Amino acid sequence: MNNLKYFLSILACTLFLTGCEKRMDAKTICESYPAVCTGLNSDGWCKNERAVVIEKEYAIKDQQKESDLYHALMGWRAYRSCIELAAQVEMKRLKIRQSQRVEGYIRAETRVIELEQATKNANLPELLWYHWSHFSDKNALDKYVSLESRGVLNTPELLLNLAGYYSAKDQEKAINLLLNALSLYEQEEDIDPQIFQQLTTLTYQVEDYRHSYVWALVTQKLEAAKVDFKRLDKASRMTQKDKLKAELIADTIVKNLQEDTYVAQRRYRF
Repeated sequence: MNNLKYFLSILACTLFLTGCEKRMDAKTICESYPAVCTGLNSDGWCKNERAVVIEKEYAIKDQQKESDLYHALMGWRAYRSCIELAAQVEMKRLKIRQSQRVEGYIRAETRVIELEQATKNANLPELLWYHWSHFSDKNALDKYVSLESRGVLNTPELLLNLAGYYSAKDQEKAINLLLNALSLYEQEEDIDPQIFQQLTTLTYQVEDYRHSYVWALVTQKLEAAKVDFKRLDKASRMTQKDKLKAELIADTIVKNLQEDTYVAQRRYRF
């Protein structure tokens, strides 16, 4: 029986090898594959960002899946922003024109461009939106929008992007997309404060002032952004009783979001 259990455990590790292998850290990767770390700074600056790009570069070393390419691109962009600041500080204070930090920035800039080119015809939703938002690639946008009907845009971030696209042409659709995005958050996830701000703004734009007031209250209660109630008070013409009801609705929404029980709902009864 013990031999059988041992055999099954070995078989499981064979079938799911990635789960049984020890994850390589940045230091080990640099020692084993120096080319991955070429051109990166080795001092204390941008330590976390540097570790991320090393791990992401290692992930795409042999097999370049679109999801891995996207994460590598995001990692390089974060490292580029960090090391650019470090390089500028160094050049201003120490008058150094060629250093590890400068080389790191050049490497990052080069890799960002290379990864943008490599993903130009990608089909991953995140990459489609990236090429639309950064390069106004209309073909990428059309592909992205078409994914909604296939149920592929199933994360808060992806729905938030789509809501941004529809906010200028179909506010009601944008509102419903944002509500659906809210319902997809897990209990411990940080909710993008843009969702509450946009719900407040879009409901106001369609002259649904009562629900705009509710979402303004939610925004305030979650400290997602500062809220100016003066304009809402004037537009909504709500009675004190209505405002008390709005408070109860807002409290319920906040409670549901915090307990991961929120269900998308467009209208509430006042």
